Order: sequence, then C-alpha cells, then structure tokens
Amino acid sequence: MPEIAMGALSRNGMLLLARRSSERRIYPGRWSLPGGHIEDGEDAEAAMRRELMEEISVTPERWQLARKFVSQAPPEASATFHVYHVESWQGFPKLVGDEHTELRWFRAAEIECETELAPPQLGEILASLAIRAGGKD
Repeated sequence: MPEIAMGALSRNGMLLLARRSSERRIYPGRWSLPGGHIEDGEDAEAAMRRELMEEISVTPERWQLARKFVSQAPPEASATFHVYHVESWQGFPKLVGDEHTELRWFRAAEIECETELAPPQLGEILASLAIRAGGKD
C-alpha cells in the first residue's frame, strides 16, 4: 500500500490547503494538503519536507506528526497517510508545478463546511488542527 506524507501549514488559526488539478486521476479538483508519495529509502518526515519544497516552495522548520491513518476508499486511492502539522517554515507558499491550481488559507469553520476534501478523512483532522492553531472563528 502506498504511503503519503502531507504538511498542514498553520498561521493565525488558519491552515493552508491546495486545490488538486482537475487533471489528477485521484480526487481531481478537491482541496487537500500539499504532499505526496514517500519514496524508497525515505522516511515520512523527509518526504513531507521534500514535497512541501517541490509543491509550494517552503522549507519546514518546526513540525509534529498530527495523525497517521489509512484510507481505503476509493480502492484505487488506498494509502497510508502521514499528516504533519507544520508550525514554522522558510519561504512564502506559492504554487510550483501543475499538481495544484490554487492555494488558500482556511479557518476551522470553513474546513468543517468544506465537502471536497481529499481524502475525506482530512476534514476532522484539519478542523482540529485549525482550532489548536489559534481559534475557531
């Protein structure tokens, strides 16, 4: 089963999400966290750091594992996800490449109402992180 590492950047009670390109085979057009597959010989933390640099041009400085979970739906997207809460980083988040079409900061209430998350299990995790990161406006 593939393993995916993702980084949840937080600032002022908000989390940064990226909209997946409509050209993506799995979860096209849905909001998710920047991240990607853990490569051979790489651990989840190294993969998260590499993916954040490749996808949004930031270098994580301080992070912690927020949650690890297995998603088995849809079957072609079955994977183990490692979600890291990134509290500080270097650089300004910007889109790099064509995996995502938009970056946006979300508050907890917005995440709770968002129905297009990929994978869907992220909703509860992200809302909890946003609340812990600074409030639930």
